[in-house]
Amino acid sequence: MIPIFLITFVSLVGFGLLIPLLPFIIERTGVGAEVITIVLGLYSLAQLLAAPLWGWVSDRWGRKPVLVITSWGLAASYMIIAYSDSLEMLIFSRVFGGIMAANIGAAQAYMADITTPATRAKGMGLLGAAFGLGFIFGPAIGGVLGGNDAATADFFLPSVVSAAITVVAALATQFFLKESVTPEMRANHAAAPKVKFLDKVRIGLGRRTLLLLMGCGFLAVTAWAQFETIFALWADAKLNYGPRDIGLVLTFLGVVGAIVQGGAIGRLTKKFGERGLCIAAVIMMGIGFAGLSFAFDLTTTLLACGLLSAGSGLFNPSISSLVSQEAAETERGAVMGAYQSATSLSRIVGPAFSGVVFASLGAVAPFMVAAGLMIPALLMILVRPHPGQTPA
Repeated sequence: MIPIFLITFVSLVGFGLLIPLLPFIIERTGVGAEVITIVLGLYSLAQLLAAPLWGWVSDRWGRKPVLVITSWGLAASYMIIAYSDSLEMLIFSRVFGGIMAANIGAAQAYMADITTPATRAKGMGLLGAAFGLGFIFGPAIGGVLGGNDAATADFFLPSVVSAAITVVAALATQFFLKESVTPEMRANHAAAPKVKFLDKVRIGLGRRTLLLLMGCGFLAVTAWAQFETIFALWADAKLNYGPRDIGLVLTFLGVVGAIVQGGAIGRLTKKFGERGLCIAAVIMMGIGFAGLSFAFDLTTTLLACGLLSAGSGLFNPSISSLVSQEAAETERGAVMGAYQSATSLSRIVGPAFSGVVFASLGAVAPFMVAAGLMIPALLMILVRPHPGQTPA
């Protein structure tokens, strides 16, 4: 488990480095918030389209080749950003980077390959910890390297450092990671019935309870995606924050999320159950988004962001568990795939929508909209039938 954990951690540090900088990098081409967020959303769109391809390739040819190739591709995308002098180059780098970043499924499949049913939850938790730690260290390093003045920030050095870190991950994968897909697994995959995308859609839309959960997840992740893409522009406009300060605030979010997911989620689930945690999480996120709408200094910003991060840390594993409970063992992959498709769509809709709202209604408007989305999300959880209860 340790090699894939370390490789994933290093890779996510490289990715996280550019999070506090990308909005300002795109802004330097002379475009407004509505274009900036669309360009950022293209990354998620490319991920959504490329994920099935990389999954099929990793099942057929192995996880290691996919992880090596995509790591080199990600490094190349960061170098393109370093030398980008036009909006077109940045768009290409985001689309190409999104295609390469669709390797997350291969990393998760690798962990599933090397664990047993008894140790799988621990393995996936370890992988989740690698993501969390990457998002803690990456934005902090990127913000410090970029500087704290958006107008004069150094975007070249953080981009090159991101590329270098990702090259380290690629080399580590090549030389230290053992292939997990055996010939028998390849044969079983070839003989297994394939679930088409439309079948996943039918599964998701054909059951009231599952549809409610997917709707809740779609709204919550759409709101969170709005926050992710607009926060840097909001912090610059309202608080006069540059990349360094933004990176440190995002690091604070990562720390809170890691504490919640790494230490508290297990005990809280036993005490309150997934449904109870989902309800609490949606309320916390709604208050957090509303709080950001009125934040005016570092203290109020951190309070609101802390609620948001804690709520998100509770929501994601809880809603995923509830969705999985709606599936029989033979269709679990299809059901989870349908849910992932819904949340992937959220990460496309959220950024595009937030930029338009920011540009037309003002800096705080996206957070007010996000808070509003939590109301129907909460209702969907509240009206969801309890396990064993017959839906109306």
